[in-house]
Amino acid sequence: MNPMKKETNTASTTLYLLRHGETEENAAGIFQGQRPGHLSLRGKQQAQARHGEVTSMHFDAILCSDLQRCKDTAAIVLQGSNATPIYTPLLRERDMGNLTGMRIAGTPLNETVENAEQVATRARAFLRLVEETYKGQTLLVISHGYFCRILQAVIEQKSYREVPKMENCELRRIVV
Repeated sequence: MNPMKKETNTASTTLYLLRHGETEENAAGIFQGQRPGHLSLRGKQQAQARHGEVTSMHFDAILCSDLQRCKDTAAIVLQGSNATPIYTPLLRERDMGNLTGMRIAGTPLNETVENAEQVATRARAFLRLVEETYKGQTLLVISHGYFCRILQAVIEQKSYREVPKMENCELRRIVV
């Protein structure tokens, strides 16, 4: 090793993205946006099905959206572990503006809805937090379908349309 060469930390950070379980609103086809949401029975079962897998893994930190559907999912998948999630509004779902609470089918998006670039700005702020605080660590990130898609697109430098939609309680591994 050359003592004159400045060392840089090139350690990769691994993110395990977990979408919350199905909510009653998902099942009913309603825009939730940044409302709390209510896990459906199926959503609770989905989270329970992930429990063993998640608790068998090592995470240096668990970061979670502060919306209730993610908090409830976290409580189920982490049940019985010593893990304590850190809640952050950076991981919130897209704000659906005045469409929040409306049926998805046949409802066009409008200017009150947080657009992809606005969500990407939040995703980049989250990645700065990860870089500054958790570089080289393994993180569980519990969030929402659209936000996770945008986050993955930002990391991979592609359009979010090129990133497959996440199913409820799907777990994806992304290396930053």
